[in-house]
Amino acid sequence: MISRTHIVAVLSCVVFASACAVSKHATNAAGIHKQIKFFMQLNVSPAANSNNPIPMDLVMVLDKKLVKEVAKLTAKDWFERRVQVQRDYPNLTEVIPWELVPGQHTGSISIDMNVKTQGAFLFARYLVPGDHRAAVDVRVPIVVNLLEEDFTVQPLK
Repeated sequence: MISRTHIVAVLSCVVFASACAVSKHATNAAGIHKQIKFFMQLNVSPAANSNNPIPMDLVMVLDKKLVKEVAKLTAKDWFERRVQVQRDYPNLTEVIPWELVPGQHTGSISIDMNVKTQGAFLFARYLVPGDHRAAVDVRVPIVVNLLEEDFTVQPLK
């Protein structure tokens, strides 16, 4: 028969071990996933993209060489290759996707950015041809205006 003392001892060990595991995980997460805040606002014209939704990706790149490659892509190229880029460089890219509708306006959006981000880009999939790409300085809050056939990026005032 198991005594009450044995049960208390076993439960104490389980609780202690669990607490240690949580503490170790929290320490690792804090060391690996250091974040900075980036703020942006999105304004979509009522006539944007011939009154069709606009897929838009914020792409954060954590490698200087890869920044140069991503900077060469048009939005069409990005949306065709993004799944493969994320497979090839899973620890070097972070993507935040949106699907924006004409007339949509967001307030300020807070985005957690990895402190190791070397470059960031916005890609918008418009129906009309064009690059539809912008480099973004993640140290400066921005306003993105999605217009009828392209978008602009300006500092948020």
